Amino acid sequence: MGTQNTSPLILAFETSGETGGVALHRERLLGEVLLSGSITYSRRLLPAVEFLLRQLDLSLREVEILAVSIGPGSFTGLRIGLATVKGLSLALGCRVVAVETLEALAALVAEVPWPICPVLDARRGEVFAALYRREEGRLVPLLPPTVLSPERLCESITEPTLFVGEGLRVYGAFFRERLGAHFREAPVHLREGRAAAVAALAAEKARRGEFADPARLVPLYLRATEAERARGLSGV
Repeated sequence: MGTQNTSPLILAFETSGETGGVALHRERLLGEVLLSGSITYSRRLLPAVEFLLRQLDLSLREVEILAVSIGPGSFTGLRIGLATVKGLSLALGCRVVAVETLEALAALVAEVPWPICPVLDARRGEVFAALYRREEGRLVPLLPPTVLSPERLCESITEPTLFVGEGLRVYGAFFRERLGAHFREAPVHLREGRAAAVAALAAEKARRGEFADPARLVPLYLRATEAERARGLSGV
């Protein structure tokens, strides 16, 4: 108790999927509020932050770094998360760390001998996916975040691979049948988006000085939004 903790207090947001939330991190996870269901994040994020701070006897003014999951994922959820972080950064003067959603999902899994494949349902018969391998404690991308059909993703799987993410609810049975022994799936409690994982990755990025400019920070959509498609703009 006599030594002062100089590690920054990180407030992290995960709003890219159906399950997300907020977390506070200082050298380790201090607390987390999980949010799921149909109520929009815009109505729940700040009350969740207030609740978490109160439970930990902390003040919003003590937060030094804001972390946010930037996608891919739900267009609406990502916009809400980024808008919240940009507003708080302006009000508090905090630095911001951006974390890719699929990397945060992969980070939920401990050391495993196989590649890790986070998947999210991208609608229209496609998935958001990536491939990572853990090397010396870090996640090394083998396939960067992309949007593709489940069939094409399976063509990229050439060895036993651990799948994680909300996309398993929709395509888990398909992957199991198509990939056979190459399909491994994470436990159910490690498949949903977690602000705690965003916070842990943000702490690593902050130590490396990898901060984002809040004014220039945009979601990683990977393809055009509905509004952009209506205007005839193509996605990635």
